[in-house]
Amino acid sequence: MRLAPGTPLTANLSFEEDQAPLPAGRLAMAGGLAQLEWAPELIAAPMLVSALLYPPEPGLHPARGRDFDGLHGFLADSLPEGWGYLVMRRRLSKLGVAMETLSALDRLALVGDHGRGALTYRPATAPPPEVDSLDLDALAAESTAILAGHEGELADTLATLAGGSGGARPKVHVGFDAEGQISVSDGETAAGHEAWIVKFAATNDPPDIGPIEAAYAAMALAAGLDMAPYRLLPSNTGPGYFATRRFDRPAPGKRLHMVSLSGAVEAPWRTPTSYDLFLRATQAITRHADDLHAAFRRMVFNVLASNRDDHTRQHSYLMDQTGQWRLAPAYDLTYSAGPGGEHYLDVEGEGRNPTLEHVLALGRRHSLPDRLIHATIDEVRAAVADWPRFADEAGVSKASRAEIATAHQAVAQRFSA
Repeated sequence: MRLAPGTPLTANLSFEEDQAPLPAGRLAMAGGLAQLEWAPELIAAPMLVSALLYPPEPGLHPARGRDFDGLHGFLADSLPEGWGYLVMRRRLSKLGVAMETLSALDRLALVGDHGRGALTYRPATAPPPEVDSLDLDALAAESTAILAGHEGELADTLATLAGGSGGARPKVHVGFDAEGQISVSDGETAAGHEAWIVKFAATNDPPDIGPIEAAYAAMALAAGLDMAPYRLLPSNTGPGYFATRRFDRPAPGKRLHMVSLSGAVEAPWRTPTSYDLFLRATQAITRHADDLHAAFRRMVFNVLASNRDDHTRQHSYLMDQTGQWRLAPAYDLTYSAGPGGEHYLDVEGEGRNPTLEHVLALGRRHSLPDRLIHATIDEVRAAVADWPRFADEAGVSKASRAEIATAHQAVAQRFSA
């Protein structure tokens, strides 16, 4: 499970399953910091794989600090965290290996070619176990047991299907074909199958979290946000599981490179920051006016829909094999009261009660025309006002529907005051 002393880790970009990967660079640790040497092929391309901070130039590029376990921020995005970290730690523990004793490079080697985006790592040190269950209800029950500190027969299955999952909610990576049939495999999805993520409830989630997230996805689409396709999968034991197509896997056998806002600007997700940072990073990375507007629209939606779990890992960017960056679709949108009742990303310094004036000021700071700002706000307002319909169509419980409607109304009242 550990790399041999002195063994460098090689990173590659694997965009097409049937094409040789593009060498990206080599990694080694020195003094607790990762040292990155870009591959000549990448320098010749050239591709700004880090999105912002580490240009594709010859020589060693040490990580800028220890906030990401001594890794470069964009590489740390490959590591599982939250749920993915939990199941990986449990799996290693059964093999007699303590996760805490592994270096950051050891953990990247565990990811191998099963992580998010197009980055893959060699040598890969942890081949996945065989998958032995496709029973989503059984996997959901097992995920609840793991969160409670127990595990049963399906723990290894969950570890395999979790892939490089981030976030606190349990989830598995599966494939769907054109008829909606589900499949899994040790690596990428089966031929002819699209890559999807299926989410289960965390311990602090309401029982109907699946329908709630489905209702939020429909509401976000009505508000003009870009969202990956989604569906609500039926359950024999509850109200259903939210599933969404992986936007870093645009088609079977194809990958896009993915970097979070956190990884791109090296802003740890637990540290509150600002929507100004998000908009500035979007402009600098993609250089697309449409992406800047989309980021602004997402901010307005998160404010008016009371999604305060909007930290720097909740926004990402995608790069194709030509090196072009675009803002990734919105994801993980749901009702959240946030840490201490505040947004992780503030609006002009206000995290608890952002108002219309704060939103207008930030839009103008980024040279968005007033006409576009007001039209965006009106469109998002109209969609959020239709929450009862989206909730009913998704099967949200009466209690959750009422609680979230009350939160929306409180936000709307403060927003326009």
